[in-house]
Amino acid sequence: MRFQYIKERDRFVPIIPLKLFGKQEWVTFDAYVDSGATYSIFKQEIAEILGIEVANGEKLFVAVADGSLITAYLHHVKMNLANKIFDCIIGFSKQLGIGFNIIGRKGVFENFIITFNERERYIEFIEG
Repeated sequence: MRFQYIKERDRFVPIIPLKLFGKQEWVTFDAYVDSGATYSIFKQEIAEILGIEVANGEKLFVAVADGSLITAYLHHVKMNLANKIFDCIIGFSKQLGIGFNIIGRKGVFENFIITFNERERYIEFIEG
């Protein structure tokens, strides 16, 4: 499945829609696909929407782009991405300050062959 990059702050970036399962229903969110991120990190408000008690997760300190550490709590969540449903690990953090959720490698990338096409501004997920 192919997703066109979207324009964000005067540049084109790989932000795509996905669905997470919570409270007996699928909820759609957008997230930035980051091949440099180990974990997927979402805003704490997303956990609240899904009915997840954030503090019950495994506590983890995650380095962000500026080198500082933020606290995240890891949870197993069912994800629907590119029409494939799978379990993944997502860290939820109230300290995520970049303005968008992050899709990292662990639990997501091994499900697909992923191509970033910067010239044509799209990202493609092929079930792998």
